[in-house]
Amino acid sequence: MTMNKHKIQALAWLNLYSAAACPFASNFGSSRGGSPPNDAVHRQGLRRRLNSINSSQPKQRELQVGGGCFTEDTYDAIFVDIEAASAAQPNNVARSHFLGGILRLAAHDFMDFDINDAVAPMGADGCIDWAHQANSGLETIWCDDGSCPLTEIYQEKYSFISRADFWVAASNAVIKLSSPNDEFDLKSTFKWGRVDADQCPDAALRLPGDTDCGEVQDVFLNRLGLTWTDAVALLGGHTLGRGSSDFSGHDGIWVDTDQEATIFDKRYYEEVLRRAWVPRNEGTALQDWTWGGGNNGSPRFMLNTDMCLLFDIETTFPCCSRTDLTRNDGTNQCDTRNSNLSGTECVRTTNDEAANAMVLFSGQRDDGRFGNDNGPFFTAFRVAWQAATTNGWEDSLHEFVLSCGTVSPTPAPLPTTPPTPVPTVPPTPGPTELPTPTISSSPTETCDD
Repeated sequence: MTMNKHKIQALAWLNLYSAAACPFASNFGSSRGGSPPNDAVHRQGLRRRLNSINSSQPKQRELQVGGGCFTEDTYDAIFVDIEAASAAQPNNVARSHFLGGILRLAAHDFMDFDINDAVAPMGADGCIDWAHQANSGLETIWCDDGSCPLTEIYQEKYSFISRADFWVAASNAVIKLSSPNDEFDLKSTFKWGRVDADQCPDAALRLPGDTDCGEVQDVFLNRLGLTWTDAVALLGGHTLGRGSSDFSGHDGIWVDTDQEATIFDKRYYEEVLRRAWVPRNEGTALQDWTWGGGNNGSPRFMLNTDMCLLFDIETTFPCCSRTDLTRNDGTNQCDTRNSNLSGTECVRTTNDEAANAMVLFSGQRDDGRFGNDNGPFFTAFRVAWQAATTNGWEDSLHEFVLSCGTVSPTPAPLPTTPPTPVPTVPPTPGPTELPTPTISSSPTETCDD
């Protein structure tokens, strides 16, 4: 079947779909505690799976139908179907929700991993706590009745593989499809063999909240075994998709326009650095940040867990990230109807690794302008994404198989000529001890002729 036929077939059974989306992180998270991790230790391999976790995982099964397999053709077909489903979305708002929602689905699956829990490490196991508000909105991406495009694709064509593998492969497809010129291809990092869990109690309690960088540290460093650079790279996923007041309570996009919210690139990092961000919804559980300039009906926003990667928002809150920017009428962007913050600029965080990664990924030059190179972000994201999506499964995953044909039974062994026996050399006997002669007391007899 050709690529065009794949697209036509996918479009034939896809439902047009539009719903408000949700952000990558939730506003419900876990409590924190313990001392900060040593990043040097993380870099030396803390992300590797613990032996104790390895011994506690269920025995690796075949794919969900006996004898199934995962070929490169299957992986490529998933891309074609995701591409067709994206094209079927009626507008950029719906498309950004669909694409960003798939990425969020896979992230909420792997972000419950805990490297310290040998009994229930969780991770990318195809299991989501659908009843918890932290996952609100994901039911519009994956639904049991098959009415969601992503679920329909899976049930129609790919149910022979695990949900966990499919969600990662579908996310890889989203990232490639939405990157400029399809340039960011994660196929070389993909391996299959994740096993779905039927239950994952309290998994949502392990997801990051949106209050501060303590949440980022707790989840990405302490539990996932990653570094601050990895965490900053993964949070770059916010460049795709949107927040919804219907789900997380945070309304808006992380980038400049609805169209930009359908593109996977480094724009998220640029936005943090280039705009005057001021607190929004102060004094509520939904406190976040918005641009002090004109939002033009599509509010830009950042979560505390975005802003804290570059600014010390706890020490100087409330503050404005850029007090040097003015509106067209000459007024300062930090001064709004709710607050006047032009005299209170947010100071930079003392977390140098996170701040340096933010600047590096943004492509900001010495003159303050931004280049067009997505390379540093893509390189770091590739490393972090592979680590996060394979956490807990490293020893159980497989490369693509060449084909999915019927496996022939093992043939009976051919008769073989028996080996020529090697003659046995009898052992050399040990020396025999001669009997001691007996001396007779009789007289010696003489023989006469």
